[in-house]
Amino acid sequence: MFKTVDEVTYYYQWLTPYHREKATIVCLHGFTGTSNTFANLPWSTDFNYLAIDIIGHGKSSVFVHPENYEMTTVIRHLKELLTSLDIPTYFLLGYSMGGRLALAWGIEDSNVQGILLESASPGLAGKDARQQRCEQDDALAQRILLNLPDFVAYWEELPLFSSQKCLSNEKRTNVRSERLSQQSYGLAMSLYMMGTGRQASYWDKLVADKPILAMTGVFDTKFQHISQQMQEKNPKIQVVQISDAGHCIHLEQPQTFVRVVEHWLKEQL
Repeated sequence: MFKTVDEVTYYYQWLTPYHREKATIVCLHGFTGTSNTFANLPWSTDFNYLAIDIIGHGKSSVFVHPENYEMTTVIRHLKELLTSLDIPTYFLLGYSMGGRLALAWGIEDSNVQGILLESASPGLAGKDARQQRCEQDDALAQRILLNLPDFVAYWEELPLFSSQKCLSNEKRTNVRSERLSQQSYGLAMSLYMMGTGRQASYWDKLVADKPILAMTGVFDTKFQHISQQMQEKNPKIQVVQISDAGHCIHLEQPQTFVRVVEHWLKEQL
């Protein structure tokens, strides 16, 4: 299904049958992914799961003005999408880039009942760190524009994704195919306009009185550390480490991931 806001068309899909009396969870994928990354998980029908292709990814608009890729604009568009679907309140579940988006959206939006983060951060706290990351992201964006297959080969060999080498050949092939199916322009604009360096820091806003779950895999030491720092800022943030998983928990340990997510959701309702 599609919804156009301003000049941007967003693709979305219901992963479970929608029932108005049940809580809705909006699922936001990571960089190079699509809404399909959440489609084959063993979700229960206790909740409504709605997955969206973020701008520049999947079936959503790609070739639009770069300003549409700015995080504040993306959030405004997605809020309008939820309003058009007549969903007044919802939880946000975001993985990696989608987690950064979920946190930025959820902290500012009173309609958000809670935020579930999978391997995600509140951005970079220091100006110098953000500038350095912008330079790195810009160089990576240029690499994507020059040769997408070369970038994908580089991306899947990053230490962050090393635990995925233990996945079945079928799963690894599906992940690679999803990455290769993207448009170079969309991925590049996502880095140029809403990469970690250009995102505002949300470290000082973690004190907001809104339930937050931060999930990390035990092999992902970088994001374990980030989640622990988040909890130090706000002890109410619940941090869960999931065994036998790295950065992409829902891919590497789908049953455990769903169990943790749904247990936490039921605690909030």
